[in-house]
Amino acid sequence: MGIRVPLDKFRDGTQLDTAKSNGSGAKISIKVKIAVIADTHYAPGANILAPSRRGEIADILLLRAVHRINRLIHPDITLILGDIHDAGGTTEGMGQLGRMREIAALLESPWLIIPGNHDAPPEQFFSVFPRPAEMTDINNVRFVPFLDPEEPGYNARRTASDLMRMQKVRAGWHGPIVALQHVPIFPRGRANCPYNYVNAGDVVAAMRQNDVILAISGHYHEGVELISDDGMNFLSAPALCQPPFSFLEIDLVDKKVAVTRHDLRLPAKLYLWDMHVHTQFAYCSENMDIVRSIGLGSDFGLAGLTFTEHSGQLYFDNDTYWSNACLAGGITTAKKQDERMQAYLAALNNAGCLPLNTGLEADCCFDGSLLVRSSDINRVRYLLGSVHGLSAMRNPQPDIDAVCDEFLALTGRLVHAGIDILAHPFRVFARAAFKIPQSLYDPVVKLLRETGVAVEINFHTQTPDPEFYRRCLAAGVKLAFGSDAHNLYEIGEFAPHLALLSSCGFNGDLDEILLNPGHVPA
Repeated sequence: MGIRVPLDKFRDGTQLDTAKSNGSGAKISIKVKIAVIADTHYAPGANILAPSRRGEIADILLLRAVHRINRLIHPDITLILGDIHDAGGTTEGMGQLGRMREIAALLESPWLIIPGNHDAPPEQFFSVFPRPAEMTDINNVRFVPFLDPEEPGYNARRTASDLMRMQKVRAGWHGPIVALQHVPIFPRGRANCPYNYVNAGDVVAAMRQNDVILAISGHYHEGVELISDDGMNFLSAPALCQPPFSFLEIDLVDKKVAVTRHDLRLPAKLYLWDMHVHTQFAYCSENMDIVRSIGLGSDFGLAGLTFTEHSGQLYFDNDTYWSNACLAGGITTAKKQDERMQAYLAALNNAGCLPLNTGLEADCCFDGSLLVRSSDINRVRYLLGSVHGLSAMRNPQPDIDAVCDEFLALTGRLVHAGIDILAHPFRVFARAAFKIPQSLYDPVVKLLRETGVAVEINFHTQTPDPEFYRRCLAAGVKLAFGSDAHNLYEIGEFAPHLALLSSCGFNGDLDEILLNPGHVPA
């Protein structure tokens, strides 16, 4: 019996009232979305004393979180609340901060970062990261960061000057104020958290006096869910470095605070398989490695993954492949000195890959043949078929009818050639900046249904159209989840895939619609 997956419940959410008025008594329109990341603890190796703290993959985790935030969350501001790394102000530590700064800079929203107790001292820290302003106003909400001195027991203390600063940031401001700090602040006795401020009473009193409606913290790796206390709200974000590798989404809308926790690790009950993962043999690989991919697949909750390297890149040199000369000439034009197929298969074997882990992404030549030798097809379990180029698109002013006719002809050849999955079915149009003609959807669905070939949901460098997949579902065409990972952070990143299925109206058993070799019947 399959697992029924309520896709709209893929993330957990809670709501609480935050009835607040402004200083003048007039109602202020409040609508702001906040993403919160805390405690990445970047470190070069595994933490022997705290093995659940995965600082050795913190850069991968942050990159995964940043891309998910950009693609799915679209916040008005992103907050990063300290303990970015573990090495303080050492030379090694400053290099780690530099790497994390490069990743944070990929955020498409404004972002604000403060150091934690494990980070370099503020002056060193802010020589790498931008120092936040005393206050930042976003959509009628004022964000106020605090850099509080540490106290014994990993607690903190708010200084007298910062207690007074709350009056300063309130003066003349009639909207909500959100306080940001690394160490959690709660009214005493209200939270099951081992950390707090040694002068918590004074801090909470100053917040209350100056109408601070929300305090957001990090530091406590388990996190503390939203606590409401007479119109004030307090929470502590979970650590990104600790499974299930979580960050928060907070929505402030008028009198409501909604908190959603997003996990980078897939729920184990989904038992999903990534059917499209590249390797270090790809010319377009950014940092792929077969052994590391297997480990990260487990970290991210996959049942397993299948390595599917570009066939053309295993037979041809870099220039020949990217010029599409190999698609024009076919497999017979491959030169022995360029071939790396045996090395690829040996690397899979040396990594302990089982048959289900072995595959190829077979390029389709302009004549419709597969750019792979039949003897090599028999050496792997799964074969993906891809249209990566069309001869009609090589014309300076391509004729759209000729392009569509060629695409359908090649897709027909592919699905009749024994492939298991049609990979990223219309990406050749997106790559050429062509609008995908929806007139192609039904003919492709018909081909897939007639041949029993599955079709891939793939978000790599594209945004697939839910309408095509609605038609596939209606026709009973099997789907396959593929990350098309060229970077380690992409492995098993299926939140977009699940969201697409939800937008298609699907809320049933994934077993019934997916080509999923990882499924174990209940």
